[in-house]
Amino acid sequence: MGYFKDVTPESAGISSKGILNFLDRIEENQIELHSFMVIRHGQCAAKGWWKPYDEKFRHPLYSFSKSLTATAIGFAEQEGILSLDEKIVDIFPDLLPENPSENLKKITLHHLLIMGCGHETEIMDNSENWISTFLHHPVLHEPGTFYKYNTAGTNMLAAVLRKKTGQNVTEFLKSRLLEPLGITSLTCALLGDGTELGGGGMKMVTEDMAKFTYFLSRQGEWEGKQLLRKDWFERACRMIVRFQEEKLLLEAEDTLISVGGLGISQRQALTVFGIKES
Repeated sequence: MGYFKDVTPESAGISSKGILNFLDRIEENQIELHSFMVIRHGQCAAKGWWKPYDEKFRHPLYSFSKSLTATAIGFAEQEGILSLDEKIVDIFPDLLPENPSENLKKITLHHLLIMGCGHETEIMDNSENWISTFLHHPVLHEPGTFYKYNTAGTNMLAAVLRKKTGQNVTEFLKSRLLEPLGITSLTCALLGDGTELGGGGMKMVTEDMAKFTYFLSRQGEWEGKQLLRKDWFERACRMIVRFQEEKLLLEAEDTLISVGGLGISQRQALTVFGIKES
């Protein structure tokens, strides 16, 4: 038996026909799902797995990993381990270029969280020297003024956490998030230097992802206890950088692109729906 009580969609205020229509649309558009869950008011209104996958299969999370890494940074800030105003040049002084650019000197942890560090392109380096590669990459825009989806930037947050605490993201989250939520399946691939690939290397089972999604929808509260302060989530739901990329202009104030944007594309393998309580 899982954490979420199974109920009928209607008892949770959801139309069964709506869920069936959704699944029909998924099939019509040939979108491959491994699994899905619909969670509302802490109850499971619908769930399913597609063969050969089942409830024990650890699904690749791809960019959803970024939300877990960003949450770890939130806990670290809450505990005074780090400040979002810290500059990465001060954290990794031994790996900097001989003459760091003015823009590089300005990059803070906040800029990494909002994917606004000033890079125009992403680095593609998973070697043991990837942090140096990141720090030597041209920073063509003033940090905070230009948005570029940047997986390596989230990996840098994982590296910062590891340097500050001696722990990788999943280990750091164990007592703060995973154990309180009963999440036991989370794993993460490693970069060449042993840092976890916090920008896209995580895996977990469907229900554990649903627990984390529900935790986000509850703004850090779990079973009556505020694990991560509410203002972290209020900050995460503000639009910070307006950007135009691939003809997409974000103007809404609830985009979740700022502190650990979810960034799930329809082609990714796992879909979990968390319907926020009204």
